[in-house]
Amino acid sequence: MRLRSYVVCALGAASVAMPVQSQTPTEGAVRAVVDSFFDAVAREKWDSAARFIDLARFEPHFKQIVGNARAALPSPELTVEQIMSRDSTMPRAAAEYELAQMKKYTARRAGFGDMSNEFAGVHSQQELFALKPAEALARWLEAKDERTQMRDAWRQMGCSLADLPAFPSVKRSVLGVAVVNDSVGYVIHTDDRFGGIAESIYGGERLFPVHRMKVGWRIDPREDLLRPLNMSFALQECPKVKKP
Repeated sequence: MRLRSYVVCALGAASVAMPVQSQTPTEGAVRAVVDSFFDAVAREKWDSAARFIDLARFEPHFKQIVGNARAALPSPELTVEQIMSRDSTMPRAAAEYELAQMKKYTARRAGFGDMSNEFAGVHSQQELFALKPAEALARWLEAKDERTQMRDAWRQMGCSLADLPAFPSVKRSVLGVAVVNDSVGYVIHTDDRFGGIAESIYGGERLFPVHRMKVGWRIDPREDLLRPLNMSFALQECPKVKKP
């Protein structure tokens, strides 16, 4: 894996070092697709962005999620008696308080069938089952975007929507294109998420594969397509907004 990473990075560096006018037609075609994809993402045009993703590679993932959802059953709700049975010394009032706190906590979380963390705007199994693969792909991309996650966290905490800030999009840049053959390539890219400051010793550069199809080059659907895998957004409490 380490050797493969070095090879891919070396190919990417070679692509960056080449002047623009020496770019091959294939590299130019890949770059055009990726630039269009990033532009659609920046403008939150998710249906447009999804057109640049390899739908055939996404469909098995979507079908597996739908199959798992059909087989899932909701967990039964706890009762005061069940809580008291775990501790014979617990007063009923204490058990009622504990149950109330548990319900208060779970009310903030997605309910049964809520798939909005995976597919933006999908809050029930019925909505999930009604999605066509292309629609699911667009919702999947939207859910991966940090702006969507920030807004969802804001709403789940019950924060005032009047104080909801305009979350800016990160600027994504292609560092290089490495074409393996007529049908496979790799794109090395980064973003300004941390304002040009190195996020860690691991760096912020990532890559994803692209494949040539009948309709042109398409991007592999990857979990880290729009953000690092180890990154998420959450609110502990509503931000305090200064009033003028």
